[in-house]
Amino acid sequence: MNSPTPSAAAQRPSVSLPRVAAASAIGTAIEWYDFFIYAQAAALVLNAVFFPETAPMTGILLSFATLGAGFVARPLGAVLFGHWGDRIGRKKTLIVTLVTMGGATFAIGLMPGYEQIGLAAPILLVLCRLLQGLAVGGEWGGAALIGIEHAPARKKTLYGSFAQLGSPIGLLLATGVFIGTGAIVGDAAMSDWGWRVPFLLSIILVPIGFLIRSKIAESPEFEEALRNQESRKAPLARVFQTQFTQLLIGLGAFSAVFVTYYLMTSFMLVYATETLHMPASVSQSANLVAAVVQGCAIVIAAMAASRFNPRAIAAFSAVGLLLWSGPTFWLAGMADPLYLYVAVGGAMVFIGASYSVLAAEVAQLFSPENRYTGASLSYHFAAVLGGGLSPVIATAMLDATGSVWPVAVFSGVIAFAMALSCAVLARFQIGSTPEAG
Repeated sequence: MNSPTPSAAAQRPSVSLPRVAAASAIGTAIEWYDFFIYAQAAALVLNAVFFPETAPMTGILLSFATLGAGFVARPLGAVLFGHWGDRIGRKKTLIVTLVTMGGATFAIGLMPGYEQIGLAAPILLVLCRLLQGLAVGGEWGGAALIGIEHAPARKKTLYGSFAQLGSPIGLLLATGVFIGTGAIVGDAAMSDWGWRVPFLLSIILVPIGFLIRSKIAESPEFEEALRNQESRKAPLARVFQTQFTQLLIGLGAFSAVFVTYYLMTSFMLVYATETLHMPASVSQSANLVAAVVQGCAIVIAAMAASRFNPRAIAAFSAVGLLLWSGPTFWLAGMADPLYLYVAVGGAMVFIGASYSVLAAEVAQLFSPENRYTGASLSYHFAAVLGGGLSPVIATAMLDATGSVWPVAVFSGVIAFAMALSCAVLARFQIGSTPEAG
C-alpha cells in the first residue's frame, strides 16, 4: 500500500476518531434495526398478514423465504454499492444506503395485507425486502471501512468492531420496540396493526444517522487509493482476477458466524413459540439476552485483540461454537426461560467474539482500491449462506423430523467448517495493509 505524501497528509484535516466510531456504530445500528424488525415480524406475525391461507408452519416458512429474499439481494448490494464505494467514496455511499433502507422499511409499515390486495401484497413485500437487502449489502462494508481506514495501525481491529456493534444494538432496538409495542397495544392489536409501528418508526431514526454521517470526513486510505490509476478499473473484476483467494477465505470465516447467529435469533423464535409453546415474550426476551451478550463479547474481544492475535481469537471462538452447539439445543429444549437464555447467551459469547475481530481481519485482506467490494462480497455471500438459508433449513428439519437434534448437528458441522477457515486465515499473511490489532 502506498503511503500518503507529506503534502497530502498536511492538507488533510484532523480526524475525530470518536465521531468516526459513532458514524460507524450508530448508522449501522439504525440499518440493522430496520433489517431485524423484519426478522422479528417474519417469525411472529407476517405469516398471518401476508400468507393467511396456509398452515401455520408453512406460513412461517414462506415468511422466512421473504426474509431470505433480502439476503439474496445483499451480494447484489455489495457489488453495486461496493463499486460506488471504491469509486466515489465510503461516505457518500453510506448515506445512500441509509436512505434506501429507511424508505423500504417505512413502506412495509404502510403496506396492505393479503386480505386487502391479494397476491399483490406478498409481491410488494418481497420487492421492499429486496430493497432492504440491497441497502444492507452496501452498508456493512462502508461502515467497517470508515472505522478501519481512519484508525492507526494498532487500533484497526478495535475501530472495525464499531460497525459490528451495530448488529447487537440494532437487534436490541428491534426486539425492544416489538416487545414494547406489544405490551402497549395488546396481542390482538399487535397482530392486526401494531406490528406496523416498529417499521414506521424508521422514518424517525434515518435523519439521525444521516446527520451523523454527513459530518465525517472521507477515509484517508481511500483518498490515497483514488490517486492511483488502478482505482479507475472495475473493483469487482479486480477482486476476482487478483484476490479471489482472499474472497474465499473471508467467505469461509464469516459463514458459520451467520449460520449460528440466525439459528440463535430467528430460528429460536420459531422453535420456542411453535414447538416448545413458550410465550412470544419469552423468546423475544432471549433475543434481548443475545443482543446484550453479543455486544459485550464484541467489545471485550476487540480490546483483547490489542494484546493477542485477532485471528487466534476467531479460531478459539469457532471451536467454542462447535462444542456449544449440542448443549445449546439441549438447554433450549427444556422449555424453561432461564435455560433458553443460558443457551442463547452462551452461543453469543463465541459469536460476538469472532464477529468482532473478523471485520478488520477480512477487510485488510483486500487492497484499498477494491476493499469495499471485496470485504462486502465476503460478508454478504456468507450472509446468504448463513443467514438467508439457515432459518429455512432448520425450520424444515424441525418440521420434517419433529426433533431439534438435526439442527444441532447442522450447527456443529458449520462451526467445524468455520474453525478450518479461521485456521487458514491465521496462516494467511495480510500483505496489503498493516497488521490488525
